[in-house]
Amino acid sequence: MREQLKLLDELSQYRNAKEMSTYYKFVIDQAEKDSVTSKLLLLKKGRFKEFCEEFTPAYIFSMSPFFPEGAQLKVVLGNQGYDFLMKKTDGAVEKFEVSSYIDGQEDTKISQKLNEVGRWQSRLSSLESLEEKRNIFLEKTKQNIIKKSQKNYDDVTLIFSTTIFTLEPFAENHEYLLQEKIIEYIKETTFHAKGVYLITDNGNAIEYSAAHVLRIK
Repeated sequence: MREQLKLLDELSQYRNAKEMSTYYKFVIDQAEKDSVTSKLLLLKKGRFKEFCEEFTPAYIFSMSPFFPEGAQLKVVLGNQGYDFLMKKTDGAVEKFEVSSYIDGQEDTKISQKLNEVGRWQSRLSSLESLEEKRNIFLEKTKQNIIKKSQKNYDDVTLIFSTTIFTLEPFAENHEYLLQEKIIEYIKETTFHAKGVYLITDNGNAIEYSAAHVLRIK
């Protein structure tokens, strides 16, 4: 396992958009080839947690329409009030903080199921149980948004990252889609930040999430 954990020794260094893509695909390719690496990735062990929760959103941002041409990104490990840096071609450096509500138990359950069968299988027994999960997710997400609004991020850009694909198999039956509700929460909230973006994982390819990154504020 030590060998697999060393895979991310070079996680924290400046990379341009092409290099971000190369590194991301290299790690994913290693996980597809090696079951131990795959398990560490899915369960977010060691620096695989930072790879999932910091590097991957940074990589998505590097593919988005908002990423300046020629800029570089660097994940910064540790608790310093921001998760990655963006260095522009003129030398200016901007700070970004990624935030999301993560249901640890549900996250582990999904990862374990992926390890067992190679794909997530929802075991929702009724629309009511789906609604309950959606309501809990929205409330916890709103609490996370409020928590971030109470901190001083005057020199930091916030990125909210949400995963909703396990909660919307029957989206046509709902008046409001989850993403629309989250956008409403963010718009209604006052932040002390340079800007606020939203990344949504709705089950499509990562390139789709990048193309649909939203700047809310």
